[in-house]
Amino acid sequence: MPRIPPDDSVQLPGLEMASSASMETMLRVMAHRPAIMQQTIQLIETAMRQGTIESTLKELLAIRVSQVNHCFY
Repeated sequence: MPRIPPDDSVQLPGLEMASSASMETMLRVMAHRPAIMQQTIQLIETAMRQGTIESTLKELLAIRVSQVNHCFY
């Protein structure tokens, strides 16, 4: 449980990749500061959806990095 409670009353913008419960929790905590949450969503969308590398490969890399670092993804 985070030190700052998630704001469950906030409707998250359509973030396709936020299927992970931990990602959703992180964004709901950031919802206390909407400007920070919006910029984070833009960063995630840019990093994961644009560029020449396929988004599925980016997801696999994120999973592997979390495994190597013993983090829950």
